[in-house]
Amino acid sequence: MPSLPLRYEQELDDSIFRRGEVEGRITTTLSMLTDALLELNALEVYYQKPVSKSVAPAEIESLRANITAVKELLQEAIAARRL
Repeated sequence: MPSLPLRYEQELDDSIFRRGEVEGRITTTLSMLTDALLELNALEVYYQKPVSKSVAPAEIESLRANITAVKELLQEAIAARRL
């Protein structure tokens, strides 16, 4: 299992319990992806200001880690589905 941010570990466990392995992973993955895209959009809007463009946001690395975790969860769900 990929390293998940703490806030999603419980959500993943709950989703797997309620929906089963594959559907639980996909549900959590879509939730993570939606959250990451919303955060990224907010950063893009904020950093469009001319004064802020020279500042690199620290949140970008966290978003990249979330998107990587989403990718790994989807790959695991697809692999499990094929079995």
